[in-house]
Amino acid sequence: ERRGGGMASNREAVLEGLRGEARAIRRNVWRALRAGGAGHVGGALSAADLLAGLYFHYLRLRPDEPDWAGRDRFVLSKGHANPALAAVLARAGFIEESLLDTFYGFESRIGMHPDIKLAGVEMCTGGLGHGLSVGIGMALGARLRKRDFRTVVMVGDGELQEGSNWEAAMAAAHHRLANLTAIVDYNKIQQSGRVSDMSGLDPLADKWRAFGWAVRELDGHDMGEIVDALDALPLAPDKPSLLIAHTVKGKGTSFAEDSHLWHANTVTDEVYERALAELGEGS
Repeated sequence: ERRGGGMASNREAVLEGLRGEARAIRRNVWRALRAGGAGHVGGALSAADLLAGLYFHYLRLRPDEPDWAGRDRFVLSKGHANPALAAVLARAGFIEESLLDTFYGFESRIGMHPDIKLAGVEMCTGGLGHGLSVGIGMALGARLRKRDFRTVVMVGDGELQEGSNWEAAMAAAHHRLANLTAIVDYNKIQQSGRVSDMSGLDPLADKWRAFGWAVRELDGHDMGEIVDALDALPLAPDKPSLLIAHTVKGKGTSFAEDSHLWHANTVTDEVYERALAELGEGS
């Protein structure tokens, strides 16, 4: 069972281990996308550090018992980042890493968006704007069954242009779901350009506070800040928590960073080799 929430050993050693997992997740993202020939690059890479912190520090999980009733629930509402979810599930031991080489293949269990046929996936996502509502159902279910599992939902910033998220935000605050956390991967770029040009979200933190959430902002690539934010959950005893993680689209590979052109793109062997040259080798 993986349990987070404490650092018994040296903090810097633990953080460096988590940084190593994030680098491995990014390598796995590129591995999967090379196998598929294309896919959603930018939003998968921007989420890698957050996923490393969640899966190797915070979430209580049993990879060898993926349906364990006491597990924490994680929903990737921004389902186009499925290469990153598959990458971390492979690192955490839910699936074999060789499955990444079947990404988006005919009859593969790993497609462009998450599917519950894959161990460790809690919800089929990809139709944006639905994950937070389902996460509320999970959090309410824990309360009704008097269970202590926690629910975490990761949403994209462009996804917040969907009105259903704000209905969910109202409902979660109304029900005082302190066992629910939403994380915004705020990389500020969506498929067609910058979020601020498409339909701006700021002041984002103020909006969520007005809806009744406890809010904390952080650098989504600083592992120390990620761990500190996760350890602080819940941010309030009677409110749902929101972490606004400021990130960079395509983080970790210079040619893909901060560009809507790499929201999704073709990944050839040459592109894959360039990416791994920047990320370096490792386990």
